[in-house]
Amino acid sequence: MLKQRQAEILKIIVSEYIKTNQPIGSKTIQELITISVSSATIRNESAALEETGFLEKEHTSSGRVPSTKGYRYYVDNLMTFDTEDKTLREKLKAIIYSRKSNIDEVLEEAAKIISEITKMSAVVVTNQNNQKLLAVKKMDLIPLSKTLALVTFVLSDGNIQTETFNLSNVSIDDLKIAIKIFSDCLIDTPLNEIENNMENLKEILAQSINNYEYILQTFIGTILEKQSSKKEIVGIKNMLENPEFNDTNKLKKVISLMEGMSSFDWFDANYSASQKQNIITTKIGEEISEELSDLTILETTFQTKQGSTTLSLVGPKRIDYSQANHLIKLFTEFINSEGEENG
Repeated sequence: MLKQRQAEILKIIVSEYIKTNQPIGSKTIQELITISVSSATIRNESAALEETGFLEKEHTSSGRVPSTKGYRYYVDNLMTFDTEDKTLREKLKAIIYSRKSNIDEVLEEAAKIISEITKMSAVVVTNQNNQKLLAVKKMDLIPLSKTLALVTFVLSDGNIQTETFNLSNVSIDDLKIAIKIFSDCLIDTPLNEIENNMENLKEILAQSINNYEYILQTFIGTILEKQSSKKEIVGIKNMLENPEFNDTNKLKKVISLMEGMSSFDWFDANYSASQKQNIITTKIGEEISEELSDLTILETTFQTKQGSTTLSLVGPKRIDYSQANHLIKLFTEFINSEGEENG
């Protein structure tokens, strides 16, 4: 953990850089800091934060900007929520409670509002419940060669999902153990209830096999491919207002990332949300990809009558994390209360 004055300096730099998109110097910090500290101490502490990787210098400027590590510390330890905007609350409430709108329209319109305010693109992926009775009936392992093996998942409608494993990444013995554990835990479990078994599966797999996270996500991803899903991307033009996306090549990569999102790509968010309702997962910079180190993704998963829905906000690292988190919380609060009223 950072010392109090280091934490306050970092918080000021993150907050001001989000507003100005300009490196933050000691003079600005001196004007905003709430504790008694000399300008020399501010310079020393800022240098220490840079040395430990929380801050970076841009070009020859004397000011500093947050690094991925700095943003991460801010989100996990320093972020506070803005005072609630009553106008925004009423606008979202009017959309969500509108009896003229179906849930798909509600999600899209609310996502548009959030995108406009945050200057981030919003991706809404909904796993439909129309296959809620579909379940896994059988799992098998078929060795193909010394280096490859095929795992098959037979579903209750007769369809078969398959996944090929490179045995340089996972051993045949671990695959056998994983299939036994999955069979014990998931056979005859409806697909839309599989997430409820994740904690138990993860604990058992961790105790029994190597590389359990890879096997867990690959198995679940293959099984859930059978679920039908719907995806909407809104607010790309809002995201383009950020100067970080003036680079055409970078923009192409970001759009490609959003277009490629599927109902399983954000399994981490789905898994987390199944353990704690509406938890917001934040991925920053290199946590997403080395090629997209200027990017941030916030995501949460919640339940509607149609199924499990994931809302992802995509934008630059230099976004107002407090505002974005507040909007997502407000959004899911209304969705959940609507579900309770009509449940």
